[in-house]
Amino acid sequence: MAESRRPKRDAYRTAQFRDIARGIVAKDRNDRREGFSVDTAGAIARALERAFREGFIAAHEADETFASTVPSGSGRDGPIDWLLIPPRPSNAFWTCCLFILGEDGQVESSGCLQPITTVRGTPGWRLIVGGSRNLTDEFGDRTIQPLLRLGLLQVLHTSPELLGISPLGYETWMDFRARGGRYPEDSLKPLPDSR
Repeated sequence: MAESRRPKRDAYRTAQFRDIARGIVAKDRNDRREGFSVDTAGAIARALERAFREGFIAAHEADETFASTVPSGSGRDGPIDWLLIPPRPSNAFWTCCLFILGEDGQVESSGCLQPITTVRGTPGWRLIVGGSRNLTDEFGDRTIQPLLRLGLLQVLHTSPELLGISPLGYETWMDFRARGGRYPEDSLKPLPDSR
């Protein structure tokens, strides 16, 4: 029986494909809103063809870049690659880190996420920095939960009701900044030290 040459699932490739799909959907919505003609099926076909070609080449070259990766902290040392954080949670994490840690990670303001009920009546979290409740940054619970699962946020010891940035979250933020990341969308662009 011949062994399957199918590459294993890769978190980096999945994130790249999601970004391409989001771009296609966003362009379609914008073009429809502006009254332009749309060719969504053509864009999808081109993306699939490009993915097929890349996969075909990778399978024939036995490229190690398609090796299976571990996206979470389970059995993994070091920071989580920013690319592996889903888009909406990465935007929320970026905002929290910027206000709590600052750009260089040296700001020692007391910051946390406090549970709230959003305007729509759903559970959410409000960013509080230095005791100020004047910030308008609120995040839905579904945005914050992936950050807890990845270990980027943790329940603070001072109160079980508040969330803060974990040591892994701090390490991930510092790695992102050291690699040249400035904005949340930089996560999907190749950085100088891309893995």
